[in-house]
Amino acid sequence: MYGIVLIAVLAVMGGAIAYIGDKLGTKVGKRKLSMFGLRPKHTSIIVTIITGILIASSTLGILSLASRDVRTALFGMEELKEQLSSLSQEVLAKNVELEASRKELEAKTAEYSTLNTKIKETAAKLSAITAELSAVSAERDRTAAALAQVQSDYKTVQGDLKKSRLQIGQLQTTKKELDDRVAELNEAKTVLEKDVTRLNDLTAKLNKGIQVVREGDIIYRAGEVLSTAVINGNDAKENITANLTGVILKTNQDILNRLGVEDKQTEALWIAQADFDQAVSIIAGNKEDVIVRVSSVGNIVYGEPVIGQIELFSNKRIYEKDEVVHSEVMNAGRTASSAEETVLTFLQKVNAAAIQDGIIADPIQGTVGVMSGSELYGTINRVKRYYGKVELTAVAQSDTYVVGPLKIDIRVKSVQ
Repeated sequence: MYGIVLIAVLAVMGGAIAYIGDKLGTKVGKRKLSMFGLRPKHTSIIVTIITGILIASSTLGILSLASRDVRTALFGMEELKEQLSSLSQEVLAKNVELEASRKELEAKTAEYSTLNTKIKETAAKLSAITAELSAVSAERDRTAAALAQVQSDYKTVQGDLKKSRLQIGQLQTTKKELDDRVAELNEAKTVLEKDVTRLNDLTAKLNKGIQVVREGDIIYRAGEVLSTAVINGNDAKENITANLTGVILKTNQDILNRLGVEDKQTEALWIAQADFDQAVSIIAGNKEDVIVRVSSVGNIVYGEPVIGQIELFSNKRIYEKDEVVHSEVMNAGRTASSAEETVLTFLQKVNAAAIQDGIIADPIQGTVGVMSGSELYGTINRVKRYYGKVELTAVAQSDTYVVGPLKIDIRVKSVQ
């Protein structure tokens, strides 16, 4: 309906402008008026041309004012082409990631099928050895019975002593050989049972790995901090070794608690002995308090051990209590959204300033501190009370060291 009305308005307006232009052209022709020293005929043609220009200009102007699509078609076509090109590239990138995940899933599925085949082959071997063990055991029992019978005959027939002794010796040798074979078969059975158990465990982990490929069940991300502690470097090397061992054991317990593992003797955290020894040497040579941080080397999925690394930092104080971290005069605007944007921008600058001063940022999020939601919204509300420029000052709530976290108070003051 809106389009019909717009077309009607354009038709009426175009007709009116054409009518007026025609009248003006006729009038100019009849009166033989002249513009710019031209002949009346040429003047009439110029009036007609101007009328046509006015019709086209007014039509485009009304369409541009009335329709956002028309404005986009006239002035925003290049921007639409750039957006379309960008979206096409993103779609291609996602397709590449999807193809990589599909290939990885196919590889895991093939590995799973191979393990199932190997388990079946091992189970078949175990069944064959078990059958052979039963047969050898039966043969051993028969030999033992024959030996008992020969020994009985030996007691009965004293005259054939030499022959009986020879038979006894042969039977005892046979029995010993069969006993040795039984022992070997029992050992082979134990080894195969262990292999079956290991392959079953590997199959379970592989099933979990396939689920991880499908769902992305990552427990720890690369660089994620597992624990932080402080060790006195001015202590004896034996005590430093014991303290660092305690930190690693506590980190292992924290991982087991997070995973819900009931067996607290499980080694979930793996750290290279060379890294451990090097960390002990560095702490012992520092002769002051050292901050020890244990973090994950790579992305860890459920069922895999956590490969950790030890990071050492000097326990240096960066800010004293009430020390200014960052201060800046900013334009808070006159709306709630502009006040919120101002505060968030200021917090980003405080984070950058603290990192530059020496506080170690979180490897995952890149932040050095925390602020509760109530503190954030309280600061935004204080900024809302003022219009225009305000001075924001971030001060440390307490003494803050290298590893943080940095807790701040934000002071707000109006700037006239």
